[in-house]
Amino acid sequence: MVMSIFSSREKRGKVRNRYISSDSPPLSGKSSRSRLAPAGAAPQAAAIPTQDSGLFRPVGGRADIRRLGAWFCTLGCAALLCGSLGFGLHRAYRFCTTSDFFRVSRIDIQGLNQLKPEEILNISGLKEGDNCLSVRIAEMEAKLLQNPWIEAVSIRRELPDAFVINVTERVPQFWVLRNGTLHYLDQNGLLIAPVRSENFRSLPTLDIGPGGEDAVPHLGAFMTQLKAKGLPFDLAQISWLRISAGKGFELYWENKHLSLSIGIENWQENLKRLAMVIADMEKRKEINKTREIYAADGQVWLHKA
Repeated sequence: MVMSIFSSREKRGKVRNRYISSDSPPLSGKSSRSRLAPAGAAPQAAAIPTQDSGLFRPVGGRADIRRLGAWFCTLGCAALLCGSLGFGLHRAYRFCTTSDFFRVSRIDIQGLNQLKPEEILNISGLKEGDNCLSVRIAEMEAKLLQNPWIEAVSIRRELPDAFVINVTERVPQFWVLRNGTLHYLDQNGLLIAPVRSENFRSLPTLDIGPGGEDAVPHLGAFMTQLKAKGLPFDLAQISWLRISAGKGFELYWENKHLSLSIGIENWQENLKRLAMVIADMEKRKEINKTREIYAADGQVWLHKA
């Protein structure tokens, strides 16, 4: 390494020609002047960014104004489109609900046995001339279901001018005395309506004896099985049915003056055995000599006249 010794004057930068090591990079005029400041010179202040320097983004410039204007334009177009669509739908609805093209001209009512078509129309409020689209089907069905004779109902709209009303009526199976008035009762033990001259139908009387309340929920299934067993009688020949804990389901076969009893416990099996005994007695012509048949606990007892 080559060393050089400078005087104090050279150290203060007053001597131009000084020895520079051969290992140091050459210095050009401008770069050397930019790196070396004269001795005693005040340090330069740091540059302060300005708008012209590009470090600040202008606020409220033309680009932002154009962007904001485009957003308001899009919002206005959407609002105008929604308003136009709503107005058009309203006008279309008004036209459809007032047009003669949708006036009701045909009403088909199906499934009636006890009730009359006029009663269905009066209850539902539906009439010819109504606008087909303005009729509220759910409200009509709710009104019809309030009638005790109606078990189920469905209403179908057939555009442009028709309705189909399908009614399922409750079928009365018995008479029952409630609060001094005779009522119709369906096979599930549900009250239908009082017996009137205009809806009179001859049916067996149902009587609930001591302990028979627990068997009432089985009444519907019992009547279904009674019809399915092929017994030599129908309900028109049964004058009364009594349910009690002692005799179970007890029927009176009026034509034969014969009492038939089926125990509540395992009543399906008891009814099956009863049907077999009656069929055998019919073949042997002994049914008219018998006054009571009782089936319970897997056995059948006969009481002859």
